[in-house]
Amino acid sequence: MISIRWRLTLLLCLAIGTLFIATGIGVFVAMKELLQSQFDETLTAKARALITASEIDSGDFEIDLTVQDFAGFGKEGNDYFEIRRMSGKRFMRSPSLISDQKDIGNFADIKKPTDDEPRIREGKFANGKAAHFYVQRFYPKDDKKKLHQDLYLIVASPTGSMDLQFALLTTVLAIAGTAALFLMVPIIRLGLGRGLKPLNQLAADVGRIQPEKLDQRLEVKRLPAELIPVAERLNEWLGRLEASFDRERRFSSHAAHELRTPLAELKSMAELGAMWPEEATSERCAEMVTVANELEALLEKLSLLARADAGRQPVQREPIDLEATLATAVSRVEARATQRRLRVDTRVSPGSFTSDPILWSTILQNLLGNAVSHAPEGSDIVVEASPRNLAVSNPAPGLSEEDLDRLFERFWRKDESRSGYGHSGLGLSIVKACVTLLGGECRASLTADRRFRVEVTFPS
Repeated sequence: MISIRWRLTLLLCLAIGTLFIATGIGVFVAMKELLQSQFDETLTAKARALITASEIDSGDFEIDLTVQDFAGFGKEGNDYFEIRRMSGKRFMRSPSLISDQKDIGNFADIKKPTDDEPRIREGKFANGKAAHFYVQRFYPKDDKKKLHQDLYLIVASPTGSMDLQFALLTTVLAIAGTAALFLMVPIIRLGLGRGLKPLNQLAADVGRIQPEKLDQRLEVKRLPAELIPVAERLNEWLGRLEASFDRERRFSSHAAHELRTPLAELKSMAELGAMWPEEATSERCAEMVTVANELEALLEKLSLLARADAGRQPVQREPIDLEATLATAVSRVEARATQRRLRVDTRVSPGSFTSDPILWSTILQNLLGNAVSHAPEGSDIVVEASPRNLAVSNPAPGLSEEDLDRLFERFWRKDESRSGYGHSGLGLSIVKACVTLLGGECRASLTADRRFRVEVTFPS
């Protein structure tokens, strides 16, 4: 798989290379326009110098030879001019044109002007060499007899020197651009290597975090702005992972404790029966059966939670009589409630209700059992039920707001010594698992008058 460094290198090389090419083309076009403009300005200046130097002396048309030589129209010059009459008849030629007549030829293909405005045209000499031609009608000075009012000037300058500059410019741009493109790859890779160094450092910091030291956090302040959200999310993830590992450790410890107590009782009873067979009375065997039943119930609870976590607990929905199922659940805890002088107040809003009977019964039994076991003696338990809501509340003077986050944790008890007997701390965990399987929500709250309330809401 291609790395981020290589991917960024390729993208940057492509982008910068495209920019280089576009810039080179832009520079070439601009320089070409500038050189052509300067070339045409020079050609225009030479033509105007010829027009300025032309005059009528004693009735004859003349051009100062000094100007001709200076402007490059002499016998050894590289520029050429020709003066014609509007009829097309040649009137005068530059010495350079006369000496190069075989190679250059005449300018018969150049059309005569139709007005007095100067024109610059592109063309070729007879030998095929490219040139620019300046064409303008003019009127010599001191032509009092008006004998030379139909003259026009053609000035030609070969573009070989300009083309050579174009070629040189193209070569320079090509060589410089190619060198820049070749040098760009290592420079970009070096820059990206330094730029991605914080990312590599972050990866190294994450790699140094060990499972047994999940309290470590990544240093955020020294990171670039782009990596701060990543580090913050990782720190949040580490916090959740640490909390999860802590819960798992507490779960293992509490599960071992919950299993160890009944197993120790069974072992002591069995050892007692082995040592003194006469002590193995029916009452002793009944006690062993009771402990075994508690173990079986605990394992069944753990099995239910495991199936719920894995999504393997079947859900079969069917119509349920809300009042009847609630009455049955209350009757099962009635003896224990009477023993602790608890009043159970049920408030049922009748209506059609569909749910899984096993999961619904499990929810009712655990909520009522939890309330009966933890409500202060002589207090009241309020059960509110409707097709969409179920709420069970009871006084809880010993609970605090900090305890609410841990109430649904498996095997958690307010009593850290776990001195109570008959309660594993799985009731609310099972309630939440069953509610989740039914697509509902389960919330715990503590009212101002210190009543603990568990509310279950089902979708319509």
